[in-house]
Amino acid sequence: MTTKRTSWEINKAVIFALLMREMRTRFGEYRLGYLWALLEPAMHIAVFALLFGYVMQRTMPGIDYTLFLVSGIIPWLLFNSILSRGMSAVSANRGLFGYRQVKPMDAFITRAILEWLIYSSTYVVFLCLAAWSGLEVAIEDPLSLIAALVLLFLFSSGLALMLCVLVTQFPEVQKFLPLILRPLYFMSGIFFALESVPHEYRSYLLWNPILHANELSRVAMFKSFETAGASWEYLASSAVLTLTFGMMIYRQNSIKLVAT
Repeated sequence: MTTKRTSWEINKAVIFALLMREMRTRFGEYRLGYLWALLEPAMHIAVFALLFGYVMQRTMPGIDYTLFLVSGIIPWLLFNSILSRGMSAVSANRGLFGYRQVKPMDAFITRAILEWLIYSSTYVVFLCLAAWSGLEVAIEDPLSLIAALVLLFLFSSGLALMLCVLVTQFPEVQKFLPLILRPLYFMSGIFFALESVPHEYRSYLLWNPILHANELSRVAMFKSFETAGASWEYLASSAVLTLTFGMMIYRQNSIKLVAT
């Protein structure tokens, strides 16, 4: 006698199957495909370390600039990847929605989970490589570091979910996104600390939740690092608000996403 599976068990099976499909599509059948997840942040780190390493090392005594870059670049890549890949989750999996068990939200969740797995693993690998190369890797507050990254993940997922719905109805949004992300890259505290920014400009930069995530994660990583205004309350509020609005917009348009 077969037992009927619950909706939760069906969702888990669907997401797992989609996850395996996404991994094969993303990395191909070759093992070296997984190295591309390391090459992108490695190139960013190498470029900025060469450009600013000597100067920044002198202005931030007690903090290795390579680790400083790791703590900024990988969170940015997590945000950027969730946004770009989550935005196209529905269009890339539209052929699967003919199966009753597969919902647009399943495709979105799958992509968000995969990006989290890739970049959290990449973070750990880079820290291990830094320790192996002789750098002092001593995370001051591991739980706060994880909390900052989780809140950034939730904020990114909520924003990506809103964009995912908008793109299906207004494809032009996808073309404008890179125009916004390029300047945002240089305003998110990836290669500088907020303390190094003149006071009159800090209030503008602090509207950016990614900057808060980077600053707070560095407070958790480095004993001598102090933030010049980043707030847990602002980062958490941004994550909750974007995720709530994203789910509201999705719920109102879920039927249209399948039918479009």
